[in-house]
Amino acid sequence: MAASEWLRTFVAIYRTGSVSAGAAQRGLSQPAASQQLALLERRVGLPLFVRTSQGVEPTRRGRQLHAEVADSLDRLEPVLAGIDGGAVVTPDPTIRIGSAAESFAAVVLARIGPDSPPLTARFGSDQVLLDLLEHGELDLAVTSTTPSRRSLSSTPIGMKRFVLVGPPSLVPSTPAGSRSELGAWLTGKPWVAYSSELPLTRRFWLAAFDRPFGGDLRLVAPDLRVVVAAVARGLGISLLPEFACADALARGTVVEVSPVDDVVATEPWFACIRAVDAGRRPLNRLIAALLDAGGQ
Repeated sequence: MAASEWLRTFVAIYRTGSVSAGAAQRGLSQPAASQQLALLERRVGLPLFVRTSQGVEPTRRGRQLHAEVADSLDRLEPVLAGIDGGAVVTPDPTIRIGSAAESFAAVVLARIGPDSPPLTARFGSDQVLLDLLEHGELDLAVTSTTPSRRSLSSTPIGMKRFVLVGPPSLVPSTPAGSRSELGAWLTGKPWVAYSSELPLTRRFWLAAFDRPFGGDLRLVAPDLRVVVAAVARGLGISLLPEFACADALARGTVVEVSPVDDVVATEPWFACIRAVDAGRRPLNRLIAALLDAGGQ
């Protein structure tokens, strides 16, 4: 019994990043939480945290231990709370889901309903989300890349199409008659992008025009919503996922410059989980909901 209490305190400290905050979450004094952590570290045989000026950071063994015990403790907490209150209750556990903020707003929210399991969202890049998933800090990650790690598995849940868009004030009403005319028109035009590396945009220019990127990069903003707003305000052209600019296209605040499906391939969405969680029913229900709604 003592070891389970130590683990509950460990998880609280891990998630709050502070011994004092973890102690408060557990209803303990800081000395009591520190003692429980010290006893657990003695049992494990390795330090689980390193102290920093901001609190504590988990060691590699700390991350491993969290991945091993956190999910089981999360499932146990409602039962323990019910016992403490005089009745055993087993509500659906909260699922910790990660994605890019823009795709969560435009894609994930559109595919879940009132009967979905409780969710806690966390936002980040694919690499960050897959790291968090592997370390047990997420239950599911929606990404544009499939994980190469053997500890993770993925399910395709849809496709992402790209469109070349610009502000109505800049885009001519008559589209370019050929690919070479489009390349000539785009050369030197102001451009807005999500990343200064322009990986997709550079591939588009090479595939479509057989030349390096020739636009005038005027704004880089790592948020697709900002990029769409910048295009609508006349700051430049951009190559964007359709889900990010669908509303703006419908309103006419941005317009499609030219179809690019023949040179910019669609990309899949993936729902990624830890392989050991493949049998968790709430996770499988959520993946089914994301899959049933189709892809953009």
